[in-house]
Amino acid sequence: EEGYFNYDDKSDYGPHQWHKVVSDGDFWHTFDLKDSGSNQCDDNKDQSPIDVCVHPRGNCKETHEMRPKSGDYRMNGEFMMKQILPNKLRIVMAPRTGEEPDPPMVDFSSNGRGITDMTNIDIKIPSEHTVCGRRFDAEMQYFTYHPGRHKFVAVSFFLEASPTNLRNEHLQKMIDAFRREYNRDKKKCEEKMKMMSSAAHSFASGGTNRMLEDNSTLYEGFFQDDDWHEHATEESTINSISEEYTHSRSIHRELSMKWHPFHPDIQKTVHFWGYDGSFTEPPCTSDSVSWKIMDVPTPISEFQLLQFKQILFNHVDENCRRTSVHNSDGSVARPTQKSTKYYKCTRDNYVSDEERTICGDRGCNPPFGEGLNPYYPPLVDVTGPPTRSPSN
Repeated sequence: EEGYFNYDDKSDYGPHQWHKVVSDGDFWHTFDLKDSGSNQCDDNKDQSPIDVCVHPRGNCKETHEMRPKSGDYRMNGEFMMKQILPNKLRIVMAPRTGEEPDPPMVDFSSNGRGITDMTNIDIKIPSEHTVCGRRFDAEMQYFTYHPGRHKFVAVSFFLEASPTNLRNEHLQKMIDAFRREYNRDKKKCEEKMKMMSSAAHSFASGGTNRMLEDNSTLYEGFFQDDDWHEHATEESTINSISEEYTHSRSIHRELSMKWHPFHPDIQKTVHFWGYDGSFTEPPCTSDSVSWKIMDVPTPISEFQLLQFKQILFNHVDENCRRTSVHNSDGSVARPTQKSTKYYKCTRDNYVSDEERTICGDRGCNPPFGEGLNPYYPPLVDVTGPPTRSPSN
C-alpha cells in the first residue's frame, strides 16, 4: 500500500528501508514547506530524533520562556480531531478561520514572528528522543507552523510512568477522548462481525465460517482487553475503562471544557534542549522542524501508560483490521539518528516569567526566591542552576 512503513528492523518496510517509501499525500506537506516533499530518510544531515545530553555545542536562542495561550478548543469539540493512526495518536487542530475560536498558541522568542498557532499533537510510544541514552515511556510532541520560515516548531514532553505517580488528571482527559474513538471503532467492528456471523449461519458453506475465524484473529492485540480490565481492578480509584464512566456526565463535562496543552500537570519546566532537525517518519524532511525538548518529564501513572498502549497497539478499524505498525518490542519510535548540533537553554539564559515579575530580569537571590512554585529537578544538569516549575 502506498506510503506504508513500519518499525520492524527486519522488515522490508522498517526504518532502514524508509528511504524507499513513496507518498504524495503526507500530512506535513499540506503545509507550505521549503522542500518539495522528496523522501530524505537516508539523508545523514539534520535528521531526527537524536540523543541530547550534557555537552551542547550551540547557544540558546531564546530570551524568555515560551508563552502559551490555551485558545478556545475543547477536547470533545469538532476543532480537535482525534486520530488513532498506525504509528501514533494524533490530535489535529482545526486551522484558524477568523478571530474566534482560537486554537492553542505559543509565543517563542526565537521565532521572529510572535505567536504561532498549534497544528497538531502527536504521541509516540516509547519516546523518540533520548537523554544521555535514556529512553522514556512516551513522548508527546506539540507542533506549531511558522509560515514565514516555512517550517514547524515542535515542543516535546517526555511522559514518565512510575508506581508512585498519581494519575495525571489533565492528561486523562486526552486519554478519555482517545478511548471514545477506540470504543467507537471497536463497536463498528463488532457489529460487522455479528453481521458476518449471521450471514454464515444462513449458509451451509464453510468458507464464510473460515473467513470469520481469520477475521477474529485480527482483533487480538498487543495488550488483551482482559489485561486491561484485570489491571483496572488493581487500581480501584481508576474506573475510566467502564462504559458507564466513559459516557458519564462527569467525563462529558470535563471534555467540554477548554483543554490547555501547557497545563501545570504537563509543563514542569521552562527550559529545554533545542536543535533543527526533521520529521521522525517518512518523508523525514530535513531542516523542517525546530525541536525543543523539555528538560523535566511529565509524570503519569502506570495505568495511564497502559491505556495509551492499549489504545494505540490494540486498535482495530471499522473493518476489523489491526492498524498498529509497532515492532515486537512495542515501539513506534524511530531509532536515534546521527547527532547534530544542539543547544540547551537554562536559567543562565532566562528566568521564568514568574520569577522575573517578582525579582526582575536577573531573577531572585537565592536562585528561586521565596514564594515561588515547587522546584522540579531537570533530567541532567547541563550548565548553570537547574530549571524550575512554571506558574500554577
